[in-house]
Amino acid sequence: MNYKEKFFEGADFKDKEFMALMPKYYPVKYKKYIDEETRLFKKTVKGADRILEAGVGIGRLVPILSPLVKEFIGIDNAKLMLKRAKDVAKDFSNAKIIYGNLEKMGKLYPKNYFDYSLCIWNTLGNVKKEEQILKELAKVTSRGIIITVYKKGTIKDRENWYKTVGIKIKKINPENEIFYSLSGLKSKSYSVEDITEIAKKAQLKIKKVVNLNGVILYVELSKIS
Repeated sequence: MNYKEKFFEGADFKDKEFMALMPKYYPVKYKKYIDEETRLFKKTVKGADRILEAGVGIGRLVPILSPLVKEFIGIDNAKLMLKRAKDVAKDFSNAKIIYGNLEKMGKLYPKNYFDYSLCIWNTLGNVKKEEQILKELAKVTSRGIIITVYKKGTIKDRENWYKTVGIKIKKINPENEIFYSLSGLKSKSYSVEDITEIAKKAQLKIKKVVNLNGVILYVELSKIS
């Protein structure tokens, strides 16, 4: 297990609940963001044939979104995440959780297979090349890619969040607002301008941006015609 994998395999939580991915443990400000995010997800994907969650984590969205669509696919490459997500998905016949790398999405599914792809929370902030991941998702997505990321200018809120859910921070890059935990998590933040530039490199454009309770950016991306 390499350094980065320690966080995703539960190094901060041992045999306890994975608090970082469970909103019931979040500070009030983040709980409100989750409520707003969930409402937007449900409104956007309702009635879709197929949706993909890239970086499904412990499967928090499976019971929320699976009943609204014909097929829900969640993908991750962390064993702990996959195990827990699969346990959740057992109760939903149209939900499937698979192992895979986001960098190879274009080889895993046919062109435009999904109506929507979701890449949420800090998934985008943990990859080496954001534009490459978005390009791969665009290959298999027809209607839109939805991302949520930490909003720049919220360092204090993020410090409080990590403290509340039990993640120990090793260092912070204040200039770029990137957090690094002792367990290997890299937590990056973005401005709308940052997302616009990354999207452009991936031949995508911003369709919609929502500031979720002042701490998270919700962004819907579509292909450039």
